[in-house]
Amino acid sequence: VWRSIESAAMPEPARIALFERSAIAVRGQMADLLRLGAGKRAPSDLIQELSGGIAELRGGRDILLAGEAREQSVKMREQFVAAGAPVKIAEAVAGLFELDGSAGLAKLARDASISPTKLTGAFGTLGVELGLDWAQSAAALMEPSDVWERLLVAGLARDFQHMRFDFLRRLLRGKAQKANPAKAVAHWTKENALAIRQFRSMVARAQTQGGASPAVLAQIASQARNLLER
Repeated sequence: VWRSIESAAMPEPARIALFERSAIAVRGQMADLLRLGAGKRAPSDLIQELSGGIAELRGGRDILLAGEAREQSVKMREQFVAAGAPVKIAEAVAGLFELDGSAGLAKLARDASISPTKLTGAFGTLGVELGLDWAQSAAALMEPSDVWERLLVAGLARDFQHMRFDFLRRLLRGKAQKANPAKAVAHWTKENALAIRQFRSMVARAQTQGGASPAVLAQIASQARNLLER
């Protein structure tokens, strides 16, 4: 993807935008891999372990994308093409964001001995129901000028994802939950409907502010952790 951006004919502002977005996408995926490997595993071993699950998710990502993730992907493609980027390269860069979290999903699915596709459906539903997909996308695409705020939002983008992984890992301890993760998530949301409505009202206020700040996203992350630990 990087070589194609570098060599294709396009306006230079479009090329710079593609480089910037590619770097952001790869930064997040590398952070996931480093966390999963815990700095102790050979990259080749981790690739071998996760490649099958990631390939399954890659093949079905058009079906699995939901809510904010789908909207952001379409919007990103349109912005790149409007700036003069070739359609195929615009799709490739947007595709890096579409696969965000695939390493974590593949690892969790392998550990729980369930299908990555089935698990991703539950993961996506949780993100839509709580508004965490919006919060994660907002953090991932935010580029504050202050270096400390950049570190904060980079960490928050991963946290919005990994807190869902941790929740699903706890939820899927039983055989029935593993058999139908989507049903297990639906049952949890029903049991915690009041708390979820209160949390969503906070997210809605952030969405109507015309762009969330790092401080707002940090508050949402804190409340989300409390909610998901119920």
